Amino acid sequence: MSRLRPLLATLRIANAPSVVSNVWLGFITGWYFCFGSWIPLDTDMIHWQNVVLLCASGLLIYFAGNLANDWHDLEWDKERRPERALPSGVFRRSSYLGAACLSAALGILCAFVQNRYCGICAIGILILVAIYTRFHKRAIWPVIPMGLCRAGLYLMGFAAFAPDFISYFDAGITWQSIAQGALIILTMAAGLFAYITGLSLSARYEGMGDAPPGPRFLSKVLLFLPMVAMPCWFVSQAPHWGLISIAPYAAWLTLCFTRFKKPIPRYVSALLAGIPLVDSAAAIPLALLLAFVPGNGVVNVPLAWGIVAVPFAAFVLGRALQKLAPAT
Repeated sequence: MSRLRPLLATLRIANAPSVVSNVWLGFITGWYFCFGSWIPLDTDMIHWQNVVLLCASGLLIYFAGNLANDWHDLEWDKERRPERALPSGVFRRSSYLGAACLSAALGILCAFVQNRYCGICAIGILILVAIYTRFHKRAIWPVIPMGLCRAGLYLMGFAAFAPDFISYFDAGITWQSIAQGALIILTMAAGLFAYITGLSLSARYEGMGDAPPGPRFLSKVLLFLPMVAMPCWFVSQAPHWGLISIAPYAAWLTLCFTRFKKPIPRYVSALLAGIPLVDSAAAIPLALLLAFVPGNGVVNVPLAWGIVAVPFAAFVLGRALQKLAPAT
């Protein structure tokens, strides 16, 4: 038990539910635009084992990145964070590197088992993890690969249906329909990228007494962008769905700027817990499309509830896990 909490802190276990939520939203969006919007809905086409496989891939790559990050930052942590697992001597440094490599390899394998497109996305995420780990203590720009890592989870989930998109294209589905699905997932990825980048800038500069105003202002702008990006493609027929979908995210962001503003670790932890609420801003209108669009039928209402339930469950679980181990 003396090693359990330091290990969970190293893995940033409190953020793990948000990884599952990210992959789930990308996957279910790919399913909807591959099947649900073109042919009669059939939930048997979801293949739940594929969801589990891709979520496992996302988690393994995320854990690998955290292990590698702490392995790389040992000297820095010795001076500034001596309570962490490696500088305090709870684990050996070599064990972190070995565990990071093993976790990364398993994560890549899980993605390739799904298909080569998911595998390519997983490799891309891992490369971004390596770039961030190498340079994040030296400059501000590594917040970009950090944001792209999370956005890549949407793409990896969506890529589960890439072979189906290609087969439909060969069967005569117009490229405009395929391009619409691609634009939607890219817009959602941009919204998540903006949130993660804004969160990272906040973590760097909010605690500084002499912080430059530019990055702090930019961080606030980026944190608001998901309210536009996430629901925008789903509300052409019923704009009020967009207002409904951003309400939980907007409420939590308000709490982050007020009640959780100080101290800075509490503020950053609250923003990290809010990552699944970014997903919910797209999941809610997507679920409403399944549940209430004429012709889909009430059979899809349980699935609609499931689409929405995953982000909110991830938010609640992530917040609870923050009491077990720190999120940063």
